Amino acid sequence: MRLVRVILCVWVFQLLLFSSVSARETVSGEKKSPFFFGFSHRFRFVTWDNPIHLDRNHGSGSTFTRHRTSFSVSYQPADTFSVFFKVTNEFRLYIAPKNRPFNLNELFVDNLSIKSIRPGRLPVELSLGRQNIMLGEGFVVMDGHPLDGSRSIYFNAARLDLFLQENRKLILFYSYQPETDTLLPVLNSRSQTLIEQPEEGIGLYYTEHLGRSVNEAYLIRKNIRATAARPAASRIDTAGGRMTVPVTEGFSLTGEAAYQWGTMDRENRSAFGGTVHFDYETGERLPAPGRVTVGGFYLSGDNPSTGGHEGWDPLFSRWPKWSESYILTLMPEYDGRVAYWSNISSVYGELVFSITEAVDLSLTFHRLMAPQLPSTLSTFASGSGRTRGNLLVAILNFQMMKGLTGHIRWETFAPGDYYDPGADGFHWLRVELMYRF
Repeated sequence: MRLVRVILCVWVFQLLLFSSVSARETVSGEKKSPFFFGFSHRFRFVTWDNPIHLDRNHGSGSTFTRHRTSFSVSYQPADTFSVFFKVTNEFRLYIAPKNRPFNLNELFVDNLSIKSIRPGRLPVELSLGRQNIMLGEGFVVMDGHPLDGSRSIYFNAARLDLFLQENRKLILFYSYQPETDTLLPVLNSRSQTLIEQPEEGIGLYYTEHLGRSVNEAYLIRKNIRATAARPAASRIDTAGGRMTVPVTEGFSLTGEAAYQWGTMDRENRSAFGGTVHFDYETGERLPAPGRVTVGGFYLSGDNPSTGGHEGWDPLFSRWPKWSESYILTLMPEYDGRVAYWSNISSVYGELVFSITEAVDLSLTFHRLMAPQLPSTLSTFASGSGRTRGNLLVAILNFQMMKGLTGHIRWETFAPGDYYDPGADGFHWLRVELMYRF
């Protein structure tokens, strides 16, 4: 009952806050202020049975609600200069397991950056501080610290965008991510772990637009520093490219591929990763799909018979790009590292149905494989084959009113012969409401 009362109080607070925010009106004719204030609140209900251990008898199911609230302010006194500041808190209320204590978690600085746009009319844009960075589709750069989930994705970084021509741009960036947030103040600190080992990144990312085509190329280095708990240091150099090409009206092709080299402790690296998808925008409504996608991805695995390391390192892209649930299944295979996309490939198809202007439904089916057989040292992935299994993802997206959106996401997985013959499948469900202004 205490938990029910807490949830009800949280919902009442949210409704009152939404109502007060929605009631605000702007007064026409006022002088434009250099300040802009933002607010967002995300409510999630999440439940799963056994995606981590693939064992119904393990008791690893979980049900909880997540509440993430962010306040932001940006200050732009001129077109060439701005400051952005955002604070965030996310806490959970556990329904199962019942022994998880409640706490409000941390209030932390989610973003704090200054941006200089074309200073002295130079063709550059400089951004310094804590900021979000997504390059391309997030295949190599998206999330700076995966261990706090979707609470935040920031990088502590310096970024320089150099505009070579109207349609060409070169991005240079440097980032540093400590294990916990030691760079800015944290209220009610819980020493939230952000990454297993400190990581440093430096990269070049080139983009050009030629009509409706987009070509990109990049060179990125990531250094993983040794710690007392994890004494193995690594260096990963990644060179790759991405392109999107319109084939015919409504039909496009997108592909990305990259090669990695460097070191992993005392071993030399040599890995490959790539993704491709064909998209057809039909423009149709039910019963026909509005979009049809056929694609695949390949991330190399380590070959234990060689003296090197061939496993793909996901760089700064340990996020749920292809699945929200299967990132948990990867944890016991990779020493507890969530979303460590490696030694995995997929052929998939996706259908997106436009039900109304405010509602759409997507259905995605993945046939997951493994380029390399399971490690003989693994007690989790201990099968005899390369078939990881079949993954189905269904997402119903909807918009209830201006600023208020939501979705219902369901995923289910049936394991293949990559796992022990007794491995069980799982179900995973999330309901989300998101309000922002």
